[in-house]
Amino acid sequence: MTTTKKIIMKLACATALGTAGVALTQVNRPQITVNAATTSVAARALGVDVASYQSADLSSHAQAGSQFAIVKVSEGTTYRNPKASSQISTAISNNMMPMAYHFATFSSNSSAAVDEANYAIKAAQTFGLPKDSYIACDYETGQGNNIYGGKTPTANAIIAFMDQIKAAGYKPLLYASSSVLRNNIDTNSVIVKYPNSLWVASYAISGRIDNPNFNYFPSMEGVSIWQFTDNWRGLNVDGNVAVLPLSIDGNTTSNDGAISQAPSSTPSKPATSSKQTNNEPTNNEPATSGYVMKKSYVYNKKGERISGSYASYTNINYYGGATKLDNGKTALKVGEDRYIMASNVLGNSRVLKHNAYVYKNNGYSRANWRVLRKGTPIKTYGSRSHINGKSYYCIGKNMYVKCGNF
Repeated sequence: MTTTKKIIMKLACATALGTAGVALTQVNRPQITVNAATTSVAARALGVDVASYQSADLSSHAQAGSQFAIVKVSEGTTYRNPKASSQISTAISNNMMPMAYHFATFSSNSSAAVDEANYAIKAAQTFGLPKDSYIACDYETGQGNNIYGGKTPTANAIIAFMDQIKAAGYKPLLYASSSVLRNNIDTNSVIVKYPNSLWVASYAISGRIDNPNFNYFPSMEGVSIWQFTDNWRGLNVDGNVAVLPLSIDGNTTSNDGAISQAPSSTPSKPATSSKQTNNEPTNNEPATSGYVMKKSYVYNKKGERISGSYASYTNINYYGGATKLDNGKTALKVGEDRYIMASNVLGNSRVLKHNAYVYKNNGYSRANWRVLRKGTPIKTYGSRSHINGKSYYCIGKNMYVKCGNF
């Protein structure tokens, strides 16, 4: 996927802490024997997507546990990935199921979408992608692609692309962020024609994630693949999980089946301090799982502080959406007449006014190598933190940005 997408999505979607598998530093891993067939993978199989800025040889990705590889083959009608042939062949030789994607620049123009689909098909054939493989339309901002052409015209153009892919003997997919799928595309019309055709991108936290946590799955119909990180297992490559079984030989579930949902995952009960009592509502309100990113005290509906607190990075259940307490503060309901500040879980949207580094909670060490670019939207959690005489906003687990950059 594009650099623009990587910068924006990983920050805009950094709404919560991932699983215990999340780490921000490299660790040594044992060699893994991958048992996937090159023509099919089971649900919950892990995979990567790669472009020209990844290695031409995907052996290390297979050794890390990748069972499928989605290779960029083309963009617009003038660009082909020079590494695609090697990436597809090394995926196959390492027993990974190969797929492909094309970066769309047709905006909401259906005629241009057909031209780009034909270009993608020829590229995929040239690079040795097996017949009946998946070819995704990567639809996002970048390279002149305008995602604001209207939800219906955009969906019509995407369907025109997918129709051409299917007519050529391949299985069409649509890749986009959960935000674009919800706000910029009539996604329902896409999945009515092509059930289970969505490859959705949504990250629980900015930084390395080793394994998907389905508590953070962006629930929507029609999803076959979830891209859950842009730094899988420290390899600086997008990480994906198959939500359904996938096959390029027609023997297992494909995007011609019934509309899908993510595999069920039972959220863990809230972990609380010794003072906290988990008084769940008695009116059968549905619970949403989330992470407290900063220590949160408990308040009643009047806005008065009462007993109990949640430690930083605690997994909780909350009920309903954000609500106003009597004192005007925005809060989340965590029990009968028990609330915590919503900003500690949902965060506040801010835009960087200056380029910024990300620091650990000591204020000195860099949390990662990234430079966050001016103009990037980012979620911050809770109020300001004062570290060594300077003010920071928390943007994730042990990740802080100086307040002066906003």
